[in-house]
Amino acid sequence: MRATIFQWDVKWMDVQYNLEKVAQTCAALKDSTDLLVLPEMFNTGYTMQPTLVPLDDTKLTINQLKAISTQNRITIVGSIPMSRDGKYYNTNLIVRPTGDVTMYDKMHLFGMAGESEYYSPGKTTTIIEVNEWKTQTLICYDLRFPYATYNYPDKDLVIYSANWPVKRIHHWKQLLIARAIENQCYVIGVNRIGVDANGYEYSGCSMIVDYNGIILAELGEREESKTVTLDKVIMGQFRKDLPFLKDRISND
Repeated sequence: MRATIFQWDVKWMDVQYNLEKVAQTCAALKDSTDLLVLPEMFNTGYTMQPTLVPLDDTKLTINQLKAISTQNRITIVGSIPMSRDGKYYNTNLIVRPTGDVTMYDKMHLFGMAGESEYYSPGKTTTIIEVNEWKTQTLICYDLRFPYATYNYPDKDLVIYSANWPVKRIHHWKQLLIARAIENQCYVIGVNRIGVDANGYEYSGCSMIVDYNGIILAELGEREESKTVTLDKVIMGQFRKDLPFLKDRISND
């Protein structure tokens, strides 16, 4: 599978601008990638005021992503602030070219930013099929909690959409590598760049890491994208040669 990471300076609360960025990127990538991963809250920025995001903007985001995905035959992953059943969630969207949309609600809410005061936590994460790859999607702060991936052994790829501040970017890089090594799977992490309305500074450094902890792609601190071909066959052989996962202790 061909996977692309894309980072940019997400424009604060400007849904149409940010969707146009996604549309332009997908049009340029048509026929050259299968999967595009975006940052956390890519349509608004990392807002602690979800009540200010109109429901129409959420509908617009989902509908336009479906159209972009279908037109360019690219699966798109990224999180948005979302209202459902009277609550607000930080929700990852997995949008397929078929028009199907799968959602994951962020389980670990970032207390230092007061995220838990405005959003409700998700209860669980699941493994889904993305282009015949068993894929788990998580969001930013989830990266700090290894059980969020390690307790779900049957996967080929883990994806993190993030707004990870520059002050702790060293943690970001090391934790992505750690998650790849301990799960013996590919890990993708996409972070934004720029400074948001909260005053947080982001340095990008989006990455694709293989099952052996080797960095296959690492972006810098500017707007850019990069595509890498992931190989499930080679990963499978690596797991056979080093069958560490067979010795894990079951939580059942």
